[in-house]
Amino acid sequence: MLSYKGTIYRPPIEAYTLLLPVTEGCSHNRCKFCNMYRDVKFRMLDLSEIDAWLNEVQRVNGDYCTEIERIYLVGADPFAISASNLERVINLIRKYLPNVKVVSMYAAIRNIMSKTDAQLERLKNLGVNDLYVGIESGLDDVLSYLTKGNTVEDIRRQCQRLNAIGIRHMSLLMTGAAGKGRGVESALATAELMNEIKPDKILLTTMSAFPDTKLAQEIDEGKFTLAGETEILTEEKILLENLNLPTTYFWAAHSLDSVRIAGYLDKNRDEMIHTLETAIENMDDEHFRQTFQRNHL
Repeated sequence: MLSYKGTIYRPPIEAYTLLLPVTEGCSHNRCKFCNMYRDVKFRMLDLSEIDAWLNEVQRVNGDYCTEIERIYLVGADPFAISASNLERVINLIRKYLPNVKVVSMYAAIRNIMSKTDAQLERLKNLGVNDLYVGIESGLDDVLSYLTKGNTVEDIRRQCQRLNAIGIRHMSLLMTGAAGKGRGVESALATAELMNEIKPDKILLTTMSAFPDTKLAQEIDEGKFTLAGETEILTEEKILLENLNLPTTYFWAAHSLDSVRIAGYLDKNRDEMIHTLETAIENMDDEHFRQTFQRNHL
């Protein structure tokens, strides 16, 4: 009997990608805003378990397995496992799915740091690409407050290492992460960071105070004040205006985002900004607060 502890999460844009469980839980599990893995102990699945999942994939899909070219490794932290173990997992994948070209997953900054250039190069050659990296903000004090476990300079260095090796990466950003009154500051700092690290895609979500998180507790205690929706949308607009990444895809259509926009910065930026401007002009923060809830994914 196949079993997996915890909820399976994946980036929304991987909706049509084959999912393969590789890890459970999160090796960090201390971010103030996250309750996704609170009760799940981090572990790498045994190779025998991964083999069983792949065997089931083959049973269900039959000859279609030869058509599968992309796979997403499930877990908050697949990139936390050693390079050698990732190689073993990928070799096992190729046993069942011989034509897989891209192996994608979440990859925290600390786990990129743990791998040498030679190891990253070898993983790239094995198909590792399109890593989803939780950036959140371009402000050091915000990262520290959220207990992300890395600095802005860490982000800059590690993403530039990925660029040098040729591994595409996606930046996961969080508007409102700096709190009330700091939206413009956060937008400008985050845009500057994005322009330096050059992600292939930017995926944006909105700061949310989920139940049973340290963030929700500190909001109740008056230690953190969420930004209003007008400020959040203004932050997003300023971020868009200051990005110098013409080939990057910008996606802000998460269920936590009040205004859903998506497009390439060279072709669709003006349209996206106009959509945000219209929403800002018509925003009633009090009505929004009463009608739009961000208490779960």
